[in-house]
Amino acid sequence: MRKYAIVILLLICSAVFFGAEKIMLYTSVPTEIMTAIADAFMAANPGIELEVFRSGTGTIQTKLAAEAQAGNIQADVLWVAEFSYYETLKKEGLLAQIFPEEAASLPENFKDPEGYYYAGRLINMVIAYNTKALTPETAPKSWKELTDEKWYDNYVVPNPEYSGAAVAAVGALAKKYGWKYFEDLRENEAVVVRGNSDVAQKVAAGEFPIGMTLDYIARDLNVKGSPIDIIYPTDGTIAIPSPIAILKSSQKMEAAMKFVNYILSIDGQKAQVELGSLVPVRSDVNPPANTPPAGEILGQAMEIDWKYIEEGLAEINTNFSDIMLF
Repeated sequence: MRKYAIVILLLICSAVFFGAEKIMLYTSVPTEIMTAIADAFMAANPGIELEVFRSGTGTIQTKLAAEAQAGNIQADVLWVAEFSYYETLKKEGLLAQIFPEEAASLPENFKDPEGYYYAGRLINMVIAYNTKALTPETAPKSWKELTDEKWYDNYVVPNPEYSGAAVAAVGALAKKYGWKYFEDLRENEAVVVRGNSDVAQKVAAGEFPIGMTLDYIARDLNVKGSPIDIIYPTDGTIAIPSPIAILKSSQKMEAAMKFVNYILSIDGQKAQVELGSLVPVRSDVNPPANTPPAGEILGQAMEIDWKYIEEGLAEINTNFSDIMLF
């Protein structure tokens, strides 16, 4: 073990001395989790330095659009939550067509048929509840139930203008129940905050007994001892395959491909489970403790019309803002 550690140290020192190849990742993966994954990747690939720009999907979309307009895209790799966004980038000719070796182990519904993006993780919008305020028996069981006056002024949700996962959730719920669903939530005094981490923190702190957030964020807080747990809603978990892709403008294609292959590999998927409580997209990697595998989650997930979300993004954000924020 000591000999192995010395070899790794020498390799890292050599990479620093001779100059590691740098690649830039734009991602919405939370900073603490992404830092741990980046460190694991660089330890396995000492000749590559991974730089990370981390923000909400909305902020990254704005940044990337401005860079594309200026003809100066800084990112080599993109890994955010908004699945339909990749279709837009593909149509704009901004993504490289790639065929990573590790993608062969992914289910077909986790791969773009044309080879422009691949799911690197499965993130799921669920109902989180404070375990000091509620129990699994008394917590709400469905999205629809949250419009009940029982939950008046007790529910907190993320803003789709910041969170790509929230875009998917709002679009799916609006498609299933109509925009009246959000009118009912507003009448029930549901509160909007910036992102999913904000929601989870407020539920864990007891500011709200329930909230809409991503499963892995709540699960990570739970593992660390916070009084928060999750419910997979009976009317459908909002399951979002979070894709990873390489920008066509990248001058570091080989190094970028190594990162994509790492994320899709057994080691990369295990790292996500262990470091971020994320649901793996490979069936040969076990999910976090007490968590269903991806196939089971998808089997009871709410249907998401990704084409509607891609084409109706402005409408989704505008309607949500008009109803929930004004």
